[in-house]
Amino acid sequence: MFDFSPMRDKCKLFASQTAKAEEGQQIELRKLKAIFFLKEAPGAPGETAATLPTQTAPTTNRRKLEVVFADKERLEGTTEGYSRDRQGFFMIPDDPTGKILRVYVINANVKSVKWL
Repeated sequence: MFDFSPMRDKCKLFASQTAKAEEGQQIELRKLKAIFFLKEAPGAPGETAATLPTQTAPTTNRRKLEVVFADKERLEGTTEGYSRDRQGFFMIPDDPTGKILRVYVINANVKSVKWL
């Protein structure tokens, strides 16, 4: 869907997975709150990510945190690598649906981060 890299300050978004390269739109990451990486639902028609078994993340050095964005939206989850000095960081959100694999949070639009 896009050519995202946490090492770049821009990425290209596409309307669909079959869109042509020239159909993409260049987006500056600092204009976004976050990028959500979602599970795709392979298999039978009607099967959604919510019906697929969820995989438990292996035990690591993850720390629980709460992110509050400038618009007051909250997101709780875990991270291994938060630093306010970088453009952003990855986290695994608390997601009861199991549809969200991870989130790249853009620090420019974060009001606060609290360790839980």
